[in-house]
Amino acid sequence: MEYRMINPETGEAEDISCSVADMLVLKQEGWVNVFVANPNSIISGRDTSGHAGRTDEGWKDTLRRIRDNNPGSTIDV
Repeated sequence: MEYRMINPETGEAEDISCSVADMLVLKQEGWVNVFVANPNSIISGRDTSGHAGRTDEGWKDTLRRIRDNNPGSTIDV
């Protein structure tokens, strides 16, 4: 697996190729993981935090559809 981790001695982020077990050992030695979004994931293309490009009306439509498909739902839109 590929990980980006901060080297505790230099403070610099380094790309490291190792097993999960080796990464866990590095964490015990003070290395810190840095999140890097996969370029093919939905997260990498987002330009608005928390909404993945949806508008307020888009969310309301989604909530209405969930409410309508679930009798007894307490969703208030």
